[in-house]
Amino acid sequence: MIRAAVFSLGGIRTGKIEDYADDLSAYFRELQPDLAVLPAYSSLLLCAASGRLQGEDSFNGYCKAFVREAKGWNEIYLELHSELARDNKLFLVAGTTLEEEGGKVYHSAYCFGPDGEICARQRQTHLSREERAFGLSRGGELSLFEVAGMKAGFLVGNDARHPETGRILALKGAALVIHSGAIESGAKRVQPAGIWAQVQQNQFWAAEAQLKGALGGRSFGASSAVIGPCEITPDLSGYLARESEGRPFAAAELDEDGRLRIKKSYPLLKLLHPAAYRGRLPELYG
Repeated sequence: MIRAAVFSLGGIRTGKIEDYADDLSAYFRELQPDLAVLPAYSSLLLCAASGRLQGEDSFNGYCKAFVREAKGWNEIYLELHSELARDNKLFLVAGTTLEEEGGKVYHSAYCFGPDGEICARQRQTHLSREERAFGLSRGGELSLFEVAGMKAGFLVGNDARHPETGRILALKGAALVIHSGAIESGAKRVQPAGIWAQVQQNQFWAAEAQLKGALGGRSFGASSAVIGPCEITPDLSGYLARESEGRPFAAAELDEDGRLRIKKSYPLLKLLHPAAYRGRLPELYG
């Protein structure tokens, strides 16, 4: 059994890196998670709060300005979260950042292990129309890694809205799917159609961190949550824990034995039509 905590960054001080690290470390000490997950655009939020993206008045403007700063800033950002993971002896998903490689720009998430080393990186695989127009490139693979002995995978940003992404991770054996997201405040009603639905369709756990705050003239306001199959949650809602007012996190224990019992009693993934997956997962349905 592992304990997962997800953070929206609402109320976390971001003006100075030292304050940000202190605030997060205080929550880590309080919650004692094995895994902590930060939301999408956390790197941009910190960079903007540090004063490096001044003079921009739109979200796309912030993103373009960030790309110009990305190489130097990402070194600072990743080292900061490496230290946080090592000092607090936990797996830490450092939200997301934009990074340039080979002339292309990707929206990427990183996970650090308790030793402070990078144990996984995932690039967003499905881009919105706006992201394509901005010039982002898509990642080409969904991979698994281990979190405290549990097989896990990432869904980055918009990926959670595409049901094939979670299904691919589930068929590869994911017990836990980690989602770093950011939904605009006026559109947060669409949130259950993302990772919550993926959990019910695939019977894995999900740790969903959603950004709360303003960035580049946009307000983000969806709620962070730890999610499981409805049958395993006390009120049958599918939510083990949800962010509450004044508390920028949700945290819960993942009862893996209970999840496996549910899968055994109603094995959804065994009811699939294999031919539909041969093109995407030839290693399983070749």
